[in-house]
Amino acid sequence: MIDLAENQLAEIQDKLLDPGPYYTSYPTLGLWLKKINNQSYKNYLVEYFQGEGKSNPVHLYIHIPFCAKLCWYCVCNIVVTNNREKIQYFLDYLLKEIDLLAALFKENNIKPQITEIHFGGGTPSHLYEDQFNELLEKLKSILDFAGLQEVTMEIDPRTTTRESLRSFASMGVTRISFGVQDFDLKVQEAINRVQPPEMIDELLTTEIRSLFKGVNFDLLYGLPFQSRKSFQNTIDLVKKFSPERITLLKYAHLPDLRRHMKLIKESDLPGENELPDMFIDAVLSLTEAGYTWVGIDNFAKSTDDLALAANEKKIWRTFNGFTPGRTKDMIGLGPTSTAAFGNYYVQNVYELKEYYACLDMDEFPTLRGYVMNTKDLIIRDVIFGLLCNLEINFESINKKFQIDFIDYFKDELQTLDGFTDFLDISPNDIKIKAYGQFFLRKICRVFDRHNVAAYKISGP
Repeated sequence: MIDLAENQLAEIQDKLLDPGPYYTSYPTLGLWLKKINNQSYKNYLVEYFQGEGKSNPVHLYIHIPFCAKLCWYCVCNIVVTNNREKIQYFLDYLLKEIDLLAALFKENNIKPQITEIHFGGGTPSHLYEDQFNELLEKLKSILDFAGLQEVTMEIDPRTTTRESLRSFASMGVTRISFGVQDFDLKVQEAINRVQPPEMIDELLTTEIRSLFKGVNFDLLYGLPFQSRKSFQNTIDLVKKFSPERITLLKYAHLPDLRRHMKLIKESDLPGENELPDMFIDAVLSLTEAGYTWVGIDNFAKSTDDLALAANEKKIWRTFNGFTPGRTKDMIGLGPTSTAAFGNYYVQNVYELKEYYACLDMDEFPTLRGYVMNTKDLIIRDVIFGLLCNLEINFESINKKFQIDFIDYFKDELQTLDGFTDFLDISPNDIKIKAYGQFFLRKICRVFDRHNVAAYKISGP
């Protein structure tokens, strides 16, 4: 539980208005400007998985872009359709992408140690059960299902039944994630996602819960018609459902980038100065209820793998959020999916038409990426260490990269003198204080040398 004095609350409320990037990668996605072609991606995979990554456990992310309905808050690249032929057409191409990967691995005698899968979207549960099974059968060409430690699937409770959940569990899904967002009916109507608590309750029976290792709820604050009180009501309901994990994110209103967001009136959004209060209230309420606060925006029961890993300082950061750190390398399949392994970041194309065209040429549908240099890797370790484990040990960084941390980051450390209320800096390490976790993104931004203008830090 986090105990805050009134003066600390006021300081947090003021400073949370300028938080910084989420750092699901470093450098951040907007800086992945290098055009990655088919051959380059193949070379990266072969080089890494024949070399230093040969025995590393791998996380496989699979993007299913289809949804039955359009949620007006959504920032994901999705296609709204209930046309089964269209969905099957996509699935056939996704299977082809898996075939390309399997052929590359076979040709180069690579046997990746894939131990985790995340089916995201879109709405993976929008696949018919026979389609999902077809996908699983194809995946057997690149992985051994007996070696899987976790299989996560994103679920839309509006289009899912208990029978479907039983079926997914029988096919190997071990963890499910519900996009709850908010339980207030007025808010749900304003974002075109009506799913009352009774609907969730009907699905998550004791029997259904017993089939899965855990359940995650995604929540959004900053939605139309939300207030501090109404969102606290949602948090109270969430605590009654008692999911093993909770992801709490701020709604980003981007109508110029996502045209459907114009269906949300800006005048209906809560004031920007109300958002810190919503976040603070939620953090205090969830930690008081016994949830472990992980990183920026994740919460987990003390018995969950995520909380256990947080206590052991083993957390890692990916585009799927904070993970227990069992895997650090990721391969992505499907449009917009990302890969992160070794020094490489790679993202697939966004549009289905382009995705299909690449696969018709027997080429991986890559769009862009980034090849990290040593400076990037050093800074990523620092930023991820702060985000994931709330501390950085200078000697471990020095030993790994053959640098002198205090000299290498002398400008950044000088800047951090202004953050002494939020962290402890010793000659050996940096540790985040109890309520300094509210400012993780801001603290990490100090080390972001691609964002040097923000704090006037000299570049490398």
